[in-house]
Amino acid sequence: MTKDDDDWERLPGLYRAFDLPLLLEESLVWRLEDAGRTEDGQGLFAVWVRERDDG
Repeated sequence: MTKDDDDWERLPGLYRAFDLPLLLEESLVWRLEDAGRTEDGQGLFAVWVRERDDG
């Protein structure tokens, strides 16, 4: 059984690479997408999560 795209929940805001470890939880599946760059050139990411489908 697979999850639909409707099962993804977008976290509010945009995140830099060094923010990502603060968000991680083992029980979730993560999707990251490039969301541009800051004025000083740091990459920004949009983050979506969903519950893991262990079945």
